[in-house]
Amino acid sequence: MLPLTTETMPEISKVAVDVAAMAEFTSEEGFMSLAVDLAIETGQYVCVAACTTGKEQSWSRDQAAIGGNMVRIYKLIDAMLDQHCKLRGETSFMLARLVFETIVNVRYLIANFSPALIDSYVEYSLRHEKKLWDDIAKNIVKRNGVVLPIEERMQKSIERAFDAACLSIDAIDPKKKSPWGNRNLYEKAQAVSLDALYLSAFGGTSHGIHGAWEDICGNNLHWDGSRFTPNIEWSMPRPQLLLALCPVIVETVYMYFEFIGEDSARDMFAEPLQNLVDRIASVSAAHEAYLGGKTWPNI
Repeated sequence: MLPLTTETMPEISKVAVDVAAMAEFTSEEGFMSLAVDLAIETGQYVCVAACTTGKEQSWSRDQAAIGGNMVRIYKLIDAMLDQHCKLRGETSFMLARLVFETIVNVRYLIANFSPALIDSYVEYSLRHEKKLWDDIAKNIVKRNGVVLPIEERMQKSIERAFDAACLSIDAIDPKKKSPWGNRNLYEKAQAVSLDALYLSAFGGTSHGIHGAWEDICGNNLHWDGSRFTPNIEWSMPRPQLLLALCPVIVETVYMYFEFIGEDSARDMFAEPLQNLVDRIASVSAAHEAYLGGKTWPNI
């Protein structure tokens, strides 16, 4: 990875936002187009951040827990935009929920950064592998030490996972139930001042993640007041989803640059990132003005 300088910094074009033009929009189509373009611009900054390792050419394990989550945000934004542009509201919303959760994770890890917290984060995700390891070991004992080829491959895969995590297999307690950092997602969101956004926009999207009744009834069934029939049509995505998510992503990019110690990137991107947030806010305000006075189903 090359250090970020004025010579190596990629050129990211700014999406033009015209307040007067938005005032003339007669449908959400124009707002949707702008929201997608702004999300693409946002994703380009995330890509730069995800490829920035700081003063070294690689991350330590503790840095990688955060840097890897920045890569995850980039990939999820790409997938979300793909579904958004295919007008698949349900999957776009589910992917946005995953983006939001990853943002919370990044912010919480940065705000409380310590080897102990990273250990907790890594240990939490390896509980399944520990349970699988123990199950394989029990089956081998039952066969008087005979190891099946598939078990040998699985054990080697688990060993690689623990080696990368810098933890021993015996260090994991598979019976432990507490979330990493001893806080659930909402509590982490609250700790990094994203609880209001979680409640207003992303808490309910867990219905779609888990296939809860609210998602099934709202998106996959028609109800005539007493009986149900299948609804195989996709719901239409709305501009609000991207307009709410992008400013939080931009702020997280700046936090990451500060965390990783890339002062030149932080300084170079401070003005462009703030300008991007301002343009997103302008589109969001114009969209709200457009919706003013409209009632369902015209909103």
